Formats: sequence, structure tokens, C-alpha cells
Amino acid sequence: MEKYNSEPLTVDYEEVHIVVYKHNMNIVDYQNLITLVQEQMSFIGYVQSREEIDSELKNSMKEGSRAVLFVAYNIDEKVLGFAFGNICCGLETKGDYFWLNELYVSPKARNHGLGSMLLRYVQSWSKENGSHYVALVTHPNNKKAQELYQQDNFELESLVWVDKYL
Repeated sequence: MEKYNSEPLTVDYEEVHIVVYKHNMNIVDYQNLITLVQEQMSFIGYVQSREEIDSELKNSMKEGSRAVLFVAYNIDEKVLGFAFGNICCGLETKGDYFWLNELYVSPKARNHGLGSMLLRYVQSWSKENGSHYVALVTHPNNKKAQELYQQDNFELESLVWVDKYL
């Protein structure tokens, strides 16, 4: 079981630290994390119960999974936001890369630099852990997210997302 703590960081309103969970369900303030995941899923068009999210988090943190969960906490150990993704490998990336599935900040914690902090932390952690590339998708109408990624020099491309449930 792996758990990594960052040194305390400061956004423009309070001290924050990020904890990285991999193969570890000892998540502090877990019920509020589920609430934030539920909000994010609803925002992107998926309605999920708390039980479904709990099951999905347990699956993603199981031994052998390449999923990584980054949770931003305030000094009182309350969840302010999270990022979630997977270590992948690809022929075009010449090795491992990090696929960022989700990045979400609690509405009350927005517009203070926390999203940028999480994004930078994910990139730094990914590089330190052997990834050469970070990729993600965001909705074409999510202009705030696009601004966040552009400010961090991500390339925005026009792509067609293709998927199928099996």
C-alpha cells in the first residue's frame, strides 16, 4: 500500500497539502471525497450513487491497479479537491504516461489556485514516477478547465472521443 504526503503548500487563502493514494483506501475525510466525486460525475453527465462511487474507488485502489488518487486537504484534513488518473503506456509516448481522468475542486475552494496546484502536483509526481507525458480530455464547453490547462502550457486539440461500454 502506498501513500505519499506532500509538504504543506499555500494557495492564496489557506495552507493545503496533497496526499497521493495508490493501492490504499485509508483516505482521510472519505465521505466528503465521495461527495466531491459525486459532484464531478454529475457535472460530466453521470449520475452515480454513493455506493457506486465507493465501489469504484475500492476497485481503483486495489492491488495491481495503476490508478492514482491525489487528494488536496486543508489544515483541518477536510477534502478541498482531487485529481484521479492512471499510469498508462503507449507506443507514441515512448514509455509510460499519465492519463488524468478527473480534476475537481470543491465549489467553495475555487478561484484560489487550488486547481493549478493539483495540476502541477500531478505533473511533478508523474514525472518523478517515470511518466514522460500527461494527457486528458475535457468537454468543449468547459471553458474554465480549458483556461486552466492552457495556462499550464497544455496543447488543446480538436479530437473525436470514441468509446464503447462492454
